[in-house]
Amino acid sequence: MKKAIIVIAVFTVIIAFTFIYFFYLQPVKKNNPMMAVPPSASIIFQMDNPFEEWNEISDNKIWNYLKSNPYFEEIGQEMDSLTIDMKSDQSLWELVMDRPMVMSVHKTRPKDYDFLYVIDLQRATQFDFIKNYIKDFSGDIENVYTRNYQNQEILEIKFIDSPTSYYLYIYENLLSISSTHTLVEQSIDQLKKPILIRDLDFIDITKALGSNDINMYINYSSFSDYLSIWMDDTGEEEEDMFSILEYSGMSLEVTDQVFSIEGYSSVKKGNPNLLTALMKSGEGEIGVGTIVPDNASYFMSLGFDNAEDFYEQMENVLETSTDGESYIDSKQKIENYLDISIKEDFLSWIDDEIALIQLNSNSNQNKVELAVAIKHSGFDDTKERLNYIEQQIRKKTPVKFKGISYKGHEIQFLSIKGFFKLLFGKAFEGIDKPYYTIMNEYVVFSNSPRTLGKIISAVDEKKTLDHTKEYAVFMENFNYESSLFIYLSAEELLSDAERLLDQESWRTLKPHQAYFKSFPMIGMQFTSERELLNHQIQLNYLNHKQISDWNSLVQESEYKVEEVTDTSKTEEDDLISVENILPEDLNSKTFIEYYENEQVKFEVSLKDGLKHGRYFQFDSLGNMIIKGRYRNDEKSGTWRYYDENGDLIKKERF
Repeated sequence: MKKAIIVIAVFTVIIAFTFIYFFYLQPVKKNNPMMAVPPSASIIFQMDNPFEEWNEISDNKIWNYLKSNPYFEEIGQEMDSLTIDMKSDQSLWELVMDRPMVMSVHKTRPKDYDFLYVIDLQRATQFDFIKNYIKDFSGDIENVYTRNYQNQEILEIKFIDSPTSYYLYIYENLLSISSTHTLVEQSIDQLKKPILIRDLDFIDITKALGSNDINMYINYSSFSDYLSIWMDDTGEEEEDMFSILEYSGMSLEVTDQVFSIEGYSSVKKGNPNLLTALMKSGEGEIGVGTIVPDNASYFMSLGFDNAEDFYEQMENVLETSTDGESYIDSKQKIENYLDISIKEDFLSWIDDEIALIQLNSNSNQNKVELAVAIKHSGFDDTKERLNYIEQQIRKKTPVKFKGISYKGHEIQFLSIKGFFKLLFGKAFEGIDKPYYTIMNEYVVFSNSPRTLGKIISAVDEKKTLDHTKEYAVFMENFNYESSLFIYLSAEELLSDAERLLDQESWRTLKPHQAYFKSFPMIGMQFTSERELLNHQIQLNYLNHKQISDWNSLVQESEYKVEEVTDTSKTEEDDLISVENILPEDLNSKTFIEYYENEQVKFEVSLKDGLKHGRYFQFDSLGNMIIKGRYRNDEKSGTWRYYDENGDLIKKERF
């Protein structure tokens, strides 16, 4: 980014000197600046009025808040200074403000990059004031050289007190500038025989995107290599995604409340992949918000017209993967061993949505709470099909679990290892031998019955995303149906990060929490349009620092609301309620809950997931305060209550 600032800072001298050098004018032509961009470009920015557009961004509330972050502070100060200098020079402002510009980013060395600027001069070379303007900068130029490339002359300009040389070339109405001479040479090659601008897939993207104030393009054939400048390993998943995409085109919109990116991507038509499977399967309603708890970290919703057609597309993807033979073999083994049909017994009841949900875990354990929600087409048929699969599992395996009821919802066990990864790929490999329950329009699966219990409680207590005004307003920005939708909650993801990241990573992230929280909800939607993948990304802005300061002020204020103490509470009301506990494994023999100081809060024996046997409860200092027994999930026998000194204060018979 600093290189961009340096180049723009000497913009005045470069353009003025160039115009004098090429003062014998040629007829003005209308060549597209994009035709001079080499195919090695990884990122391309196309701007109609670059400095005017930057001026709008520089006055933006979001940008001005982000500038207070150390990562953006230096860049922001330098760009603000440059804007002031540009505005103070009327001649330069008139020279460049209405000139279309294309800026491209290129990897030049293993750990280095540079920019190429291509500017449409239009009739700027005929301005009379240029002759006089150059005089003001003659003292800043140390040397001017010319070099020949492919019978074309390139100017090399060195400035006093600057180690960097700048290279420029004019072709009719186009001016190419870079501090790397090979980029200007590549630009000359493109002017003779353009590659990028003649690529049919790139043309499709530019046509679909249309004309906007700022357009950004990504060339994935170079993008992964460009990322390697900062990342030693981009990761297998990123590599897989980059390998199936060709180009992306995006328009950027920034207001004081919203940062939005909309655009299109072209997907390679060769081997089947997840994106082509989604694009060919239609769209489904984004309805999972009715059961996702309002404190969920994220959810990913896959939508389609028909589940069997979607699975057929996914089968093509899985069969052509490196593990294709293993997939076919595993599928046949499961169907033959259990005497079930995946198509008839599982896919037949699926409606138009499958969602992967990550809950914000309140525990201190280093784990992620995941669930899969599948929209069903009818309760009775769904229950019948799943019951049949359970019966077949019981016949062939030693599974003893009978199922339990939690707040009126039956929780069952589907002991098929790797079933979801087999059906829907790597994204679902975290769900293995799951428990499940049916609620509303969804069948929800999770490795942990406690996770299911949290979702059941959220639905019963109306604490789901659909019951929050913020989520309802946020979702108005998106289409009702999509092929893929991703929702992220910054607050909950940061909470997960504190628990899951190693100490060094969290120390690096922690100072920037407020900036992430300033974008509380992030949404990404993908649909199919004219054989292109249409995508929309939106972040709503909320100045977290201002809200935090205001909340602190209210708390310190003499006008804060006093808490009202309910003196009607009895001693029993202070006892811990264990009526609806759910262990991680319903085959466990014991369930133990802990205080934050790691002291045992209570311990109870279990049988088939129900409370059955001895129960002990302790205070936070480790003193036993309650002792009793459960039988078939009900209190039984004599229960004894003790004070902190261990003295018996009460007996109760059940």
